[in-house]
Amino acid sequence: MFRHIPGIVSDLPKRDLLHTMQIGMLDHLQKCIFHLMKTHERLDKYNAIWLSVPAYHDLTPKNKSYEEVSQWNGTEMKEMSRYLLGVVTHSLQGGSPAQRPIFNRTIECTRTLLEFYMYVQYKSHDDATLSYMEDALHRFHTFKDVFLLGRAGKEAKAKANALATELKKKRKVDTETIAETWMPSKKRRELNAWWDYISN
Repeated sequence: MFRHIPGIVSDLPKRDLLHTMQIGMLDHLQKCIFHLMKTHERLDKYNAIWLSVPAYHDLTPKNKSYEEVSQWNGTEMKEMSRYLLGVVTHSLQGGSPAQRPIFNRTIECTRTLLEFYMYVQYKSHDDATLSYMEDALHRFHTFKDVFLLGRAGKEAKAKANALATELKKKRKVDTETIAETWMPSKKRRELNAWWDYISN
């Protein structure tokens, strides 16, 4: 593709996968995923699945959960990229109807960045692989806002907490009055719907 451009190959800029992708973007992605798991109370499940990844060929067995590792090196990040999508997908199975769109966007965001990373590792590229990379990066930017949902500022958090407290009081009043006439199954359904509403 660039054969007609005069230049010395050794003078071309080199890829820096270690700093830009492995301990840059992938580390940032992991931190975002960790925060999302914590927000949606999936952290225990995430850690359990993370630790259950078996040793296979050059994959080392896991003896520490993600949060127990104080610093990641490039080799560990490269290895992690091979099983992260599976861990995230299984950790986010199920969930309430309100959580499903968030979980699906999280899985898709993780998939697209890992896809981009896999293409970046190619030794050489042509028009097709460059277009695949561009498409993966475009899709990543489409879905990345899912990680902003749980990261509110102090003022927004204070307002959200005040609103949640008000909704819980209303739910308690409803439980003590209207819910007394409901069948147990309806009461359970309605209370679960309330908790989903308050959580959102």
